[in-house]
Amino acid sequence: MRESIKENYEEILKASFSLSSQAIYLLNMNGNILYANENALDTLGYTLAEIKELYVWDIDVAVDNKKKYLNELNIFAKKAFDGKENVLESRHRKKNGEVFPVEIVSKFFKVNEDEYLISYARDITRRIRRTEEINFYFDLIDSSKDMIFVMDHESTKIEFANETACNILGYSLVELKDKKISEIRKTMENLDDTQLPEIFKKIEEESNLTTFGIYITKKNKEIPVESSLQLKEYKGKKFITAISRDISDRLEIEIKKEELNKKLKNYNKTLEKEISKVKKDLLEYETIMKRQSKMAAMGEMLENIAHQWRQPLSAVSVLSTGMILQNEQNILNKDLLDAGLNDINEQVQYLSKTIDDFRNFFKPNKQKNRFKLSDIIKTSIKLSKARYSKKHIEFIVNIEDEELFTYENELLQVLLNLITNAKDELIKKEYKKYIFIETKIDENYLYIRIKDNAGGIDNMIIDRIFEPYFTTKHNSQGTGIGLYMSSNIVRHMNGKINVRNTNVEHNSGVYLGACFEIRLPLAQNK
Repeated sequence: MRESIKENYEEILKASFSLSSQAIYLLNMNGNILYANENALDTLGYTLAEIKELYVWDIDVAVDNKKKYLNELNIFAKKAFDGKENVLESRHRKKNGEVFPVEIVSKFFKVNEDEYLISYARDITRRIRRTEEINFYFDLIDSSKDMIFVMDHESTKIEFANETACNILGYSLVELKDKKISEIRKTMENLDDTQLPEIFKKIEEESNLTTFGIYITKKNKEIPVESSLQLKEYKGKKFITAISRDISDRLEIEIKKEELNKKLKNYNKTLEKEISKVKKDLLEYETIMKRQSKMAAMGEMLENIAHQWRQPLSAVSVLSTGMILQNEQNILNKDLLDAGLNDINEQVQYLSKTIDDFRNFFKPNKQKNRFKLSDIIKTSIKLSKARYSKKHIEFIVNIEDEELFTYENELLQVLLNLITNAKDELIKKEYKKYIFIETKIDENYLYIRIKDNAGGIDNMIIDRIFEPYFTTKHNSQGTGIGLYMSSNIVRHMNGKINVRNTNVEHNSGVYLGACFEIRLPLAQNK
């Protein structure tokens, strides 16, 4: 048996090389390629006869001449003498000129006193792309204005914190990674007295959780926060991600609200001066709430911009990188340059158009203007759909178009508010989700109806949803001002808004949901 193996040793070796998932090259000390396995030949596009005519510098971009090759060989020899592994990253060039990144592991061996080098090369294109993506995501995380933490579910130790968290709390990342979350957080008794052990247990049951607490900075300053928690599993270990935001301003508003409510209960109705003061305080409070609502809308719009920009920015990066590589290889001719620049220009124009769409939403406009009903409905869907495209909510649109002469941005704000409310209820559901938008026109009025299949509104509260500060959401998710403001805006446009529960037929199915109807007089459009 041993004699048989000896006689067929070379064939056995070749068979082993051909089964390898890596490219394998056999080189002499002068840089000649003596052998390459099938993986290497398929990857580079050469035949075995062709590759035997080549040198290392014919396929390795980093080692593009004999001098560089011999210099690398000396470095390899020193590493081998020190007992270190010869591993490096480089780039290989295919027969067609395409260049790709590789990781190379090389070893020396002797045959009849002659030295040879065997190299194993692995395509690391995916790894590099993944690393770039990870770096991009970390840049986004660090640029967030919210504090972001990752904690070990079992030990409760902090594994990661973004720059915002480090800056606000006054700790370095190294200092935070040496702490348990209980060392920097305590409960907030007036909002949530749930203790940390209970939170860590509860999140195993619910996977997603919203909590309130107080972070303690390095200088012992207390910061009230709202935290959105998620449980994730990675390589058999469970981790909790926490996105926390400072709610000091919100709590201050709530305190003012409570103080004003107490004053209202104690005021004597006969004291006109006191009543006047309370009214003034309430107006100031409502102004604060409206400003907060607008800022929240701006935050959502900025997130939408990020979603809209991701794909074109990626395309611009790929196009520019491609032209750089083509230029390095001296294959970037005028046609390729023009084509690449035209493609980049198209993406930039798209980005510019996106900015215009979102900028127009926030542009102050107290004058009436003419616009098409279909355009404002498309805009409202576009602005709301960007952020929630992954929530699998389908828009069903059936409209009779009409030119309107009224307050465009105000009507857009109402439509966005109604769509957002429908979305907030739909994302809680597990079945197929729809938002229906339809319009009808008769002799006197335009009707805009926004319906959903979220199950409808509780009959006990449906008559109260347009009241100021009334909300079914947690304080952290809603102020109760949105529908109240929408009602005021429609009234300012001489219209009416109402809501009812209704059954909607679609695709042979019948769905129960809420139907908001806006009625605007057509006479004002003339």
